[in-house]
Amino acid sequence: MSSFFVRRRKAIIWVVVISFFVGSVVLVGLNQAGVFNRPQTADGDVAVTYAARVNGDEISVASLDAMANRLFSQYQSLYQQMGQDARTLLEGASGALFRLRLQSDAMSELIKRTLYGQEARERGIDVSKAAIDAQFAVEYNNVLQSNGITEEQLTAYLAQQGMTLAAFQASIRTEIAANLVAEAIRQGVAGAVEPSDDELLAYFEANIATYDVAEQVRASHILVDDEATAEEVRGLLAEGANFAELASVYSTDEGTKENGGDLDWFGRGQMVAAFEEAAFALSIGEISDPVETQFGYHVIALTDRREAHTPTLDEVRDDVVADYTREEIDRRVADWYADYYDASEIEIEFPVIAAYILQGRDLDAGLAEFERLLDGGEISDPYLPYYIGRIYETKATRTFGEREELESLAEPTEEDLAQIEALKVEEDLLEEEALAFFLEALENVDADEAFLNRILRLNPDSLTATFLLGRLYADRGEYVGAESRFRDVLDKDPAYVAAYIASGDLAVRTANYPLARTRYEAVLEQRPNDSSVMLKLANVYLELDSVDEARELIDAIYAIDPGNVKAVIAEGDVARVRLAAAVEERDLLRDKEAPTPADEERIVELDALIAELHALAVDRYEKGLARGGSLDLNIKLGETHLLGGRLDDAEDEFEGVILRSPYTAEAYEGLGRVLLARDERDEALENLWLAFDRSFEAVLRERVGRMLVELTPDDLDARLLLADVFAEQYKWSAAIREYAAAIDLDPTLVESYLGIAEAYRSRREYASAIDYLERGVAYASSDATRREMYEEIMINARLDAGEEPLSEAGLDALVELARLDLEAADATAAIERLDEIAEADATYRVDDVAALRERADELLSPPPAPAPEAFEFEPMPEDDAELP
Repeated sequence: MSSFFVRRRKAIIWVVVISFFVGSVVLVGLNQAGVFNRPQTADGDVAVTYAARVNGDEISVASLDAMANRLFSQYQSLYQQMGQDARTLLEGASGALFRLRLQSDAMSELIKRTLYGQEARERGIDVSKAAIDAQFAVEYNNVLQSNGITEEQLTAYLAQQGMTLAAFQASIRTEIAANLVAEAIRQGVAGAVEPSDDELLAYFEANIATYDVAEQVRASHILVDDEATAEEVRGLLAEGANFAELASVYSTDEGTKENGGDLDWFGRGQMVAAFEEAAFALSIGEISDPVETQFGYHVIALTDRREAHTPTLDEVRDDVVADYTREEIDRRVADWYADYYDASEIEIEFPVIAAYILQGRDLDAGLAEFERLLDGGEISDPYLPYYIGRIYETKATRTFGEREELESLAEPTEEDLAQIEALKVEEDLLEEEALAFFLEALENVDADEAFLNRILRLNPDSLTATFLLGRLYADRGEYVGAESRFRDVLDKDPAYVAAYIASGDLAVRTANYPLARTRYEAVLEQRPNDSSVMLKLANVYLELDSVDEARELIDAIYAIDPGNVKAVIAEGDVARVRLAAAVEERDLLRDKEAPTPADEERIVELDALIAELHALAVDRYEKGLARGGSLDLNIKLGETHLLGGRLDDAEDEFEGVILRSPYTAEAYEGLGRVLLARDERDEALENLWLAFDRSFEAVLRERVGRMLVELTPDDLDARLLLADVFAEQYKWSAAIREYAAAIDLDPTLVESYLGIAEAYRSRREYASAIDYLERGVAYASSDATRREMYEEIMINARLDAGEEPLSEAGLDALVELARLDLEAADATAAIERLDEIAEADATYRVDDVAALRERADELLSPPPAPAPEAFEFEPMPEDDAELP
């Protein structure tokens, strides 16, 4: 394979090959974390001495764990190459099933190896050490050569995984021995396969699509590092230089330069896109202009072409014979193995794994075994009902497939129609069974989104699944989606108390206190003595300045539960709210230029009230702390001291919280307020920024962000961050105000234009969004940013137009996007945009559109071929050619 085409693949090969043999070492950390929990035995005891016994031969539990880890390591390696974590496959209910499948696959593989080993002894098959050594030399060298590494580098990599080179090599030998034994048995079981002409013809006709030959080309290339060198090579070829000789001198592709640059035959999808497009656009004997890819610059010569066609049997007889023989051997071996397996005495110590393996062989038998395990109560696996539900779901899907096939008949018979109706009934019954088992599982396992959506697919009216999905969204911070689910539940069942509480809690998190009040009051109508909800509502009343109502609720809680510590804390909250009101009133009176005697008298009264309320709040919070209160109480104590003017005490409380929990944002906010009260502005700002950075709640981020903007109105970062917080909460008017202020501070910042445009679009004020985007695009510093802004203009223009033709702004954006497409050499995309302009208004910017279309046509048209006598090709060696 040509080296420049495999560079990106090396890392994949490296990780996959290595991880296959060291998977059990690599994933030891996963085992310790409980990812591969030991499957349950019949009595729930996991301390078994072996995993399975096969005709008297035991398979150890350690072998099962190692094989399961090895299988998972392959998933993990491939996922890593895609920038993903395969451990997500192990999450939730579907993750439990995936883990069971891995364990079952591992068990099946170990049973198969054991049976093959027994058959090998029966047949007297003994793989020699010489054969293993010979194969090992090939495989081991392939590992090193295909990845371009030395044995020293491999040793170092293995050491990082906690494995020695000797252990790795022994693993390869073990795999080779198993494979050689398996292949010997395959040949012995299958015997000679000698297909007749009729069998080959029947096989060919049944699989004819497999042998269709797609369009292919054969090309040579010269790869260089820079465009100037590529142009030099292209010029030499035009003057008659020999392509193969230039390749040997100039090409940096070590895999092809000595073959004259020959890449052999290849079809579409085998080369990188730019190279493929250029190669297929050439005529035989034609040489391309320099083509840039991530590997450098290529000069390509097309040496031959094969059109797509369907071959005859004679043309592909060797391939058909090979395919037929392979499939026939597979069939014979599969039949032999199934009979051998059934005739063997196989005891699997893990009933759930045994049931899953049985399910793979016979779906109904596996279902019966899973249901037996569930009914017997012998297994503690909480996902058993989920496994059963998935089997019923599979059966329903198969039934649907049968019904769909019958419904596709052009002229169904009466019998077909009757069967269709019967299948509909069966499908409904199977889905009802699946749903029942899913709901049973839901009572005992943590719900995940995929599981809940499975239930909702079967029953969109499931209140439990809808409610739990809302809670999941709330936990993820998707507040709009969460509230939508809670509303759906309450619309269908106004007595669903848990949905009222969850919706109220969500409203508190988003500072929507009127909604929270409505939700909690609705709960108390149904459960009037629920002290926990009464406390929630009391706190909401305080946020709404309904102090008297909060006081009444607290008194009611005391009547129900005199020792309720949360009621004691709530008393402190009431006192703190009244304290804040008293401080505000006193400070307003003190700030008067000429206070009256009545004002002075009121100030004295307020000072006394402030002292009283301060003492009351402190007393209640300290009582709460004495009975095991959390750091939240220390925050409240600090706020109370701050209101009471006890700055040192407030500072002590906030710093104490930070010492115990350095990421508590409220403590930094409180400390910032203390420092502001002391006129230590710089230190205050530092703490407020820490509060903003360490907060995950939008309400707190908004509050602190407002303070930062108020203190530093010219701080662009503060403006933008506060605007983003408003946007996250869908407070579009407030977001627009801050983005506009940011634009005033720095008219060149594209981020502000994009943000304000999103806000206007969300308010359906598309013209304003377009106006800001058109102003901002002048400051875009890259084609990628310009493209993003023009795409946004297009989105707004389409929304604004509805069913009407695009406005000038939309058409202008199409023109500019087409221009950007051509800059990126994407002529096809450019033409699609130009066609849309012509369809909308054929008279719009005719000259510009025509010029762009001409450029697009030039990109799509191959350059004229040079005269054949201008260059010559040497015959390319066939033996060393490889497909890229």
